[in-house]
Amino acid sequence: MSDTTNALNDLISLLKAGESYYRESADSIKDPTVKSLFTEMASIRSAAIQELSTKIKGLGEEPAGASWMEQAREFYTSAKSLVSDKSDTLISALEEHEDRTLEQIKEAFGDIDNREAQTILTRHLDVFRKTHAKMKSLKQARVA
Repeated sequence: MSDTTNALNDLISLLKAGESYYRESADSIKDPTVKSLFTEMASIRSAAIQELSTKIKGLGEEPAGASWMEQAREFYTSAKSLVSDKSDTLISALEEHEDRTLEQIKEAFGDIDNREAQTILTRHLDVFRKTHAKMKSLKQARVA
């Protein structure tokens, strides 16, 4: 497996876990505005997963599954939300996921030597900067 495929698969793993986390969080939140935002975030991840998976298949490889580390974080946050304010706990954890997503995309640039893959990542970096800003803003609004 090439460095490009490994880097894209690492990102797909993170995005799949994040998509699942956002969808489950949307199902557990009563606030319609937050529910809508979480659903939007899951859809953005789904579109990115699809595009990155298509690129990997084009390179003759298979896309990855969800990251076990992200799944473990999701379980921890779910357990924590049972004994604290669920909305604030989920928002905080999802904002941290946004941080990890940006970090993972930036790291991937160093490993990818495929021009088309770099173009795809550049486009997604812009999208995920916006999703991060939305979650950071939501988190800050809840604290204030």
